[in-house]
Amino acid sequence: MASDPLIMFVAGEASGDANAASVIRALGPRVRTFGAGGPKMQAAGMELTLDLTQHAVVGLVEVLKNYAKFRRIFNQLVAEAEKRRPAAVVLVDFPGFNLRFAAQLKKRGIKVIYYISPQLWAWHAGRAKQIERDVALMLTIFPFEKAWYAAHSPRLPVEFVGHPMADWFAVHSQSKIRNPELVLLLPGSREREVAKIWPVMAKVMDAMPHMEFVAAAVNGQTAAMMRHPRLRVEIGTARDWMQQAALAITASGTATMECAFCRCPMVVVYKVNWLTYLVGRALVKVNWLAMPNVIAGRAIVPEFIQHEACPQRIAAAATGLLGDESKRMAMQRELASVISTLGGAGAADRTARAIVTALDPPPSGGDH
Repeated sequence: MASDPLIMFVAGEASGDANAASVIRALGPRVRTFGAGGPKMQAAGMELTLDLTQHAVVGLVEVLKNYAKFRRIFNQLVAEAEKRRPAAVVLVDFPGFNLRFAAQLKKRGIKVIYYISPQLWAWHAGRAKQIERDVALMLTIFPFEKAWYAAHSPRLPVEFVGHPMADWFAVHSQSKIRNPELVLLLPGSREREVAKIWPVMAKVMDAMPHMEFVAAAVNGQTAAMMRHPRLRVEIGTARDWMQQAALAITASGTATMECAFCRCPMVVVYKVNWLTYLVGRALVKVNWLAMPNVIAGRAIVPEFIQHEACPQRIAAAATGLLGDESKRMAMQRELASVISTLGGAGAADRTARAIVTALDPPPSGGDH
């Protein structure tokens, strides 16, 4: 490897910021980094060209409303990459932006490494050929993705590096006694997501008058949206409560995997703008939205999607689990089985090694 190589990173959401930061730390001081991301990547040592996490949106309608802004940001970052000519660019998740960015960098002869694969197996298998064309190396966090790419993009080098959450839980996981009367509410990380899901969760509380509730928010803005006379709201302590609650009622997304790592039984809720839902339903090719179900290949946690996400049905499912310890224990065993497939601790180090190895030119045949 050339001494002090320069690598560009692009991460567009809070989870990508955290996962990329771990990899940047694992790369160490001999690798210089710059790019778009968030405060955690900057704290890990990256030169932050642009805080992209401030602009994260969810849903088709919201993306269309912000199209001009994202186009301006996109062009700015392409120009920065062209000017600085990094040894590689590492794109972290954020597919709506990053897949287009990969195509532009490929045209400019800059090596593209993709960390945390877009969920093409769920919603857009046709893009596999585009990734095969534009990406030099795909680093996946779910083991089944390697076989999926082998079938859909056979020329694409793919390496399974393990799930980044395993690193955090290896250090912070604690064996705490669960409070059998405590329910954790996780309505999502974005304000629009919370706006859709929180009213449903508030009515679930009304339907479960004998339970104790705590809600975990990611920031003050979303915390202010969660109001109920019986509710305690905390910021930034979700994983601690996941290790204490008898049950979580959670939005689909990253939180379902966090609950799985904590072995916290859960009920999953998904509700978005109707146009976004209808477009998504036409595209999605998997039977479940919660990642523990996708990994297991069957419904190990109940899901209530869009019109099914009514308070009475969710409360009935939650009450059924809370009233049956054997069902909760069975779900915990299923979640543990899912986690056992995800590679264990060391994902950031494995990712950093794969990136550094990819920087060296291959012995023959040139770049991918």
